[in-house]
Amino acid sequence: MKTKLLFVSLTGCLLALASWLVHEPNPAQADEIPEKYRETVSKGLEYLAKNQHKDGHWEGDGGKHPVAMTGLAGIALLMEAGIQRGGFSFSRKVPVREGKYSAQIRKAVDWLMDRSSAGREGLIFSEHASETARYMEGHGLATLFLAGVFEDELDGARRDKLGDILARAVKYIVKAQSSQGGWYHTSKVEGHDLDAISATVIQIQALQAAENAGVPVPNEAIKDAQEYLKMAIAKYEGAKASPNRSRPADTAAALACRFRKPSPLLGELQKDELSLEWFKYCRTEIPVGRNIKFARDELTHYYYAQTVFIFGGDDYRTAMFDHLQSSQNKDGSWPAADGIGVGPVYSTAVWCTILQLDKRSHPLTRIPVPAAIN
Repeated sequence: MKTKLLFVSLTGCLLALASWLVHEPNPAQADEIPEKYRETVSKGLEYLAKNQHKDGHWEGDGGKHPVAMTGLAGIALLMEAGIQRGGFSFSRKVPVREGKYSAQIRKAVDWLMDRSSAGREGLIFSEHASETARYMEGHGLATLFLAGVFEDELDGARRDKLGDILARAVKYIVKAQSSQGGWYHTSKVEGHDLDAISATVIQIQALQAAENAGVPVPNEAIKDAQEYLKMAIAKYEGAKASPNRSRPADTAAALACRFRKPSPLLGELQKDELSLEWFKYCRTEIPVGRNIKFARDELTHYYYAQTVFIFGGDDYRTAMFDHLQSSQNKDGSWPAADGIGVGPVYSTAVWCTILQLDKRSHPLTRIPVPAAIN
């Protein structure tokens, strides 16, 4: 009896410790989209579902970037099912196979799996001209999406195939990494030993999602990439006299990659000095709410919102969500013309993803709280 009481007491202490160490969302963030915005999200997701091609893919204006658009739109639909708490981990409220958009997700997965080329060592590539010079972005987003689907696949043969594709996709990313630790729009294997912050962030998140799904990922790849990002952002600091329009977007993207899966009990959110410095800069420089420009600021907020939902920011949520709600087109999409965006599928997928972050059902946020990398 004493042993049993001791065990119960110890368990209670561990739970209390975990509760203290792990950052808990406030009631407004508790696994649900605020009711006020649910119809807005629903309309956006319906737009994406209606604009999926019969073979399962999505594309930007003029047919551009089909692999990247399929990854982005797939993630937005994947998040619809939401999650529920279970011990120290999160699981879906509704499995992908039973969710509202299960048919669309399955078709998207099939389309992407068919584009995993054995001849190109696992690169997920469409052969479309728009992705020839920047196929790494599409490959990374596709890998992120497929990793999010993998945990809910019950069909043995299909799961084995998807697992093999993810394993090869990870190996391709690792081989494509530059000697500086980052990634470029194309692979180092093809002689392009270059790097760019935007491409690097996508590959890091793809690796993190694959790791969350149980796919082996070399620690050195992510560690080297983190060092590259620190160096790249530091270069902006060294050029203060020459403002760069890319700096806020790049800083937000780099900051979103500073968090990794914690141990179940000791998953403390370490708001280290560098992360706080970058976050403070982003809060100062990134336009929010009515100050954003559609077809220009989507990618910046795609990453910045991920960070805000870790650090906390109800002011961001209110300003952004109200503006997104009032700016949504009747068909459920968001404005996408006259900018650097590639069409309404892109903008709608990004904003739907941001609007659903409260659910914590993104492939990167199904864990209680990620721990910061120093």
